[in-house]
Amino acid sequence: MKKPIAGGSGVAGMEVVLPHPGTSRPSGMTRFLENERLLAAMLLTPTVVLLGVFIAYPFVMGVWLSLSNVSVGNPGEFVGIRNFVKAWNDSIFRTAFYNTSFYTFWATIFKLALGMWLALLLNRHFRGKRIVRAGMLLPFIVPTVLSTFAWRWMFDPTFSVLNWLLYQGGIITTKLPFLSDGTYALWCAIVVNTWRGMPFFAITLLAGLQTINPDLHEAASLDGAGG
Repeated sequence: MKKPIAGGSGVAGMEVVLPHPGTSRPSGMTRFLENERLLAAMLLTPTVVLLGVFIAYPFVMGVWLSLSNVSVGNPGEFVGIRNFVKAWNDSIFRTAFYNTSFYTFWATIFKLALGMWLALLLNRHFRGKRIVRAGMLLPFIVPTVLSTFAWRWMFDPTFSVLNWLLYQGGIITTKLPFLSDGTYALWCAIVVNTWRGMPFFAITLLAGLQTINPDLHEAASLDGAGG
């Protein structure tokens, strides 16, 4: 299609050839990418396959194995909850179940409480805030191997710095068996796990607190909230 140029300088009567509408069609790949459903399916397929192979399939097989008497070389058959009843009747399993539940419950409570306290503290503006934040992240910075040796030294039956401090403070008269007694060892594991996991709770809760609109805090303070 030819169209003359109106006005302007140049050769009079110059015509410009413009492309005719509808002459250029999008390629097949362009139409495919413009289809949102097909594009979403293409992008999600690898993730769905990986989740299915490494998470869904092992989970389903684990449930099936727990409800059957499968063994090496034996396909087994469905036995219901017989395996769970057999495990529960074992005194060693019940002891392990109690210790695990006790450990998980108190470690979670302490990490949540300390994490919330630190999050509320770091959500304020005060002098030394950066030092407190750095100290909170110390468990993440220190390598696991080094922290393990440090805590083992602090709980050592012979060279324990905690026993020395408690003895010098007149709180105890004999050394505490931190690692040789089951009850003490369980509480020591809870303390170490709390120290290790508390920063994660604090950072998560602090991120949630910082998303709150400051106008809500001002309105609440005007209404007398928070003393």
